[in-house]
Amino acid sequence: MSKIPEPVKYIGKKYILNLIKRKRLAAPPFPPELWIENTNHCNARCVMCPRDLHTRPLGIMKLSLFTRLMSEASAHAAKIKRVHLHNYGEPLLDKDLPERIRLAKRAGIKEVYFVTNASLLTPEKSKEIIEAGLDEFKISFYGTDRETYNATMRELDFDRSIQNVRDFFSVRRKLKARRPGVIIQYLVQPLNMAKTGEFLAIFKPLVNKELGDSLSICHLHNFGGGRDYRKTARISGICNYPWRTIVILHDGRVVTCCLDYNGLQVMGDVNKQTIEEIWNGDAYQKARESFKRLDYGGYPVCLKCDIIR
Repeated sequence: MSKIPEPVKYIGKKYILNLIKRKRLAAPPFPPELWIENTNHCNARCVMCPRDLHTRPLGIMKLSLFTRLMSEASAHAAKIKRVHLHNYGEPLLDKDLPERIRLAKRAGIKEVYFVTNASLLTPEKSKEIIEAGLDEFKISFYGTDRETYNATMRELDFDRSIQNVRDFFSVRRKLKARRPGVIIQYLVQPLNMAKTGEFLAIFKPLVNKELGDSLSICHLHNFGGGRDYRKTARISGICNYPWRTIVILHDGRVVTCCLDYNGLQVMGDVNKQTIEEIWNGDAYQKARESFKRLDYGGYPVCLKCDIIR
């Protein structure tokens, strides 16, 4: 009888399910989803985000590097599900964001997406991203009035942000555009008093489901150890990031996932290698084999992650 690997020795039924999942896992030759951090600058200091622990250098990805990445991606565009122009920062701080959207669409990417706090989503910016061809974006809006919003999304202003959101929908209507679709997300946590009813009342009249708009309610997580909201137990799940997503930081380094906010788990560098070379290289192969065994010992961010428990 074969010996059960030590990291999952006492999992029982979950171990059997993971064995089944392990057999089914197979990495495609090119990542189905690209997360490209255009910048890690941010104009907010949201309480749930470990911005106070962020120590890696701030910067904006060179447009020449991004152009090269899109050139490579164009050869695989039919199999790429999404290019995500955001990681750890506020993407609208990047003046080249509309051009990056256009480059991605010219490369044949089916869905171009990012996440924003909407504080900089002026009518002019709204028009730019619509005309550039953005497919969808998410707005993080974590309060329902000045008190709860400003206490949660520190250094931002409730009145300005909500007006920007309303202006976006107005601009989209005036342009008679059907894209981008919008997800407005609310995070339930103590400082905003979990006023989900008020959130829905504010934003439900704005969204247009026919254009793919939606509202989302999410909950706190530990951000790979950057926060300590939830207790963590023995890891019992296989994180599928190394099979579906590549995360490229603004300086070109590749890390295991978006929760690695300080870039500790480096898998490669697109300044020196292609996306395809990194994706099929030794670091990713090692991570996949380790994750299949639920052995996260060499990945300190993963050990503190509460999402894969």
